[in-house]
Amino acid sequence: MAEAVGREKPAAGRIGREEQGRDGGLGRRELAKREREERILDAASTVFAQKGYAAATIRDISSLAGLADGTIYNYFENKFDLLIGILSRLAKLEQLPEEILQGLQGDVQDFFVAAFKDRMSRLEQGEEMLQAILPQVLVHPELRQRFYRQYVQRIATMLEGYVAVQMERGRLRAVDPQMVVRLVQATFVGLLLLRIMGDEPLHRNWEQMPRFLADVLFEGLEPRNEE
Repeated sequence: MAEAVGREKPAAGRIGREEQGRDGGLGRRELAKREREERILDAASTVFAQKGYAAATIRDISSLAGLADGTIYNYFENKFDLLIGILSRLAKLEQLPEEILQGLQGDVQDFFVAAFKDRMSRLEQGEEMLQAILPQVLVHPELRQRFYRQYVQRIATMLEGYVAVQMERGRLRAVDPQMVVRLVQATFVGLLLLRIMGDEPLHRNWEQMPRFLADVLFEGLEPRNEE
C-alpha cells in the first residue's frame, strides 16, 4: 500500500538471490544498503535541525554521514526526498499497512491508542528537527504540495481504508471516513504545534494524551452513566 521513499527499493520478495541469506532473509548487501540509508537519514536529520531545511546542503549531509556527495543520490533523489524519508521514518510510514492489517483483527480503540502512542513518542524524539523544517514546508507552495501528496495524503488514504472497513463491520458509526481521518490528522498536527510552542499542560500530560484522545474521540464529552 505504501510507496517506497526516494528511488525504488526492492521489497523482500524481489531481492535477488545474491542479496538473500541461505535462510531466505536479507543478505549482507541488502543489510549494508539499509544501514547506509539509515546513516544518511540520521545525518540529514541532524543537519536540518542545525541549519534548517533551506540552508542545508547535500554536501553538509554527506560530510556528516562520512560519504561522498554522489553516494547520497544512490538512495535519495534530492533534499526533498530526504525530508520525506525522515518524516516517513518518524511516522513509521512503511510499517503502517501491516499495522492496519493487524489492527483490523482487534479492538478499534486499542488500535488508535497504540498508533497514537507510538507516533507521539517518535515525534517527541524528532521535535528539534521538525521545528527547523516545518516552517519551510508551510511557506513554500511547491514544497507544501509535494509534502501533502507524498506524506500527508498517503497516511490519510491508508487510514480511510481502515475506518471504512470498521464501519462496514459495525464497529464504528457510519459517517464519512475521509472526514473522520481529517479530524484525527488535524488533532494530531494541532497537538504537535502546541508542543513546539511550549504549551506546558500538553508537555506535562504528553504520555497520557493517546489514551485521552481515544477516550474523547470514541466516548465523546457527554457525561457517562456511572450506574
